[in-house]
Amino acid sequence: MAKVSIVKTENDFYTALVRALNDIGERPVAQGDRVLIRPNLYEPNAPDSGEVTNPKVIEAVARYCLDAGAARVIIGEGPSYYQSESNLKKCFTHAGISTVADRLGIEWVLFDEHGYRTFKGTAGAPDEFRVTEFAFNVDKFINVPVLKTHYQTTVTLAMKNLKGCLKREDKPRFHHGNLNRGIVELNTIVKPTINIIDATAKTVGSVGHAGKKQQIGASLLLVSTDVVAVDAVGCALMGIDPGEVGTVTLGAAAGLGESDLTRIDIIGEELKRLKFKVELPQEQLRQSFPLLEIAGTNKACSGCFIPLLSSLLRLSERSAKLNKPLRICLGEDSEVTEDKDCLLIGDCARIEGEDTGNWVEGCPPSREEILSCLKRYID
Repeated sequence: MAKVSIVKTENDFYTALVRALNDIGERPVAQGDRVLIRPNLYEPNAPDSGEVTNPKVIEAVARYCLDAGAARVIIGEGPSYYQSESNLKKCFTHAGISTVADRLGIEWVLFDEHGYRTFKGTAGAPDEFRVTEFAFNVDKFINVPVLKTHYQTTVTLAMKNLKGCLKREDKPRFHHGNLNRGIVELNTIVKPTINIIDATAKTVGSVGHAGKKQQIGASLLLVSTDVVAVDAVGCALMGIDPGEVGTVTLGAAAGLGESDLTRIDIIGEELKRLKFKVELPQEQLRQSFPLLEIAGTNKACSGCFIPLLSSLLRLSERSAKLNKPLRICLGEDSEVTEDKDCLLIGDCARIEGEDTGNWVEGCPPSREEILSCLKRYID
C-alpha cells in the first residue's frame, strides 16, 4: 500500500521532514550518495510567495542529506521557458536558494548551462525532447514542488514539477499535444527517490493567478515515494477530486503509483481535518466574465496562456466586465465564430486574412500587450 505522510511544520522544517520520513519508513539518502534536490523556481518570485519552493524547506532537505553523509548535494532547476535569459539565475537568487546553498557549502545549478539527454519516439510526449543529465547522474533525486493550482492541468504538484528537468526550448512543445499525457510520459523516464510537496506558505498560489491568494489552514509537508499518491493527497487537501485530474488518473493507469485515496495509507495529520476548498482560476473567470469563451487551451503553450490568464484575473480583481460576448482563441487552427467577437492570442493563432486588429502578435505576446487589447472589450 502506498504511504503518504502529512506533517505540520510550524517553524522547525528539519524536524518535520525527519518525522515525515520516519512515518513512511524511509531513509532516502545514504553515506556517499550524490543527491539532486529539484525545487520549483519557475519565476524569480519572493521566498514566501507560495509560487516557488520555500527556501527553508530546501535548506531542511539539504541539511538532512548532509547529515546522512551525502558526498555531493546539488540544488538544480530549469526555470520557465518564458523567462528571459537574464532572469534565469534570478530565479535562484530572488528566492534565497543561492544563499542557502552558499551557507551549506553545496552547489546550485541552472540546468540550461549543462548537458541534456535526448529521448525520441515516446508515447504521449513530443517526438523528441531533452532531459537534464543531472536527473540521471545522481544516486538520489529529491522532488520538492509547491502546492499550487493550474488552469490547464488543474494542479501542479510532484508529477508536473518534473517539467523543470526539460531543456528550456522543449518545454512549450509539451503543450502542443496532450499536456497531461506528456507529463506522465516524463514521469516514466525521471523517477524521484522521494517527493516532498511544500505546503508551508499561508496561501495557495496558482500559475498565472495574478497574485490572487487563497488561505491554507496549516503549514504542511506531504511526503511519499509514490509520485501519484502524493499528488492525489495534495489534490484532496485542496478539495479537488483526484479522479478529475488527468496527471493523477493517467499516472495511475501507467503504473506509476496509486490514485485511489482508499488505498493510500495517510499517516500523521488527519486529511479530513485539514482539507480546504480552492477556487480554480477557471471558476473565477466564469464568475467574473460570463460572456467570455476561451478556445484552444489544450493546444496553447503556457507562453500565451499564462499572460492571458494573468491579464483576465487582473481585470477581474478590478471588477471589470465585458461589454459584449467575446471568444478568445489560442493555439493553431483557431476557429472564429460569426455570433461573437473573436480575439486571437499569439502567432500560432493568427488566421491569414483575418483583421489584425483582433490579433495580439508575439511568441509569446506580453501581458501588457494582451491587457491593452482586452480593454477594448471592457466597460
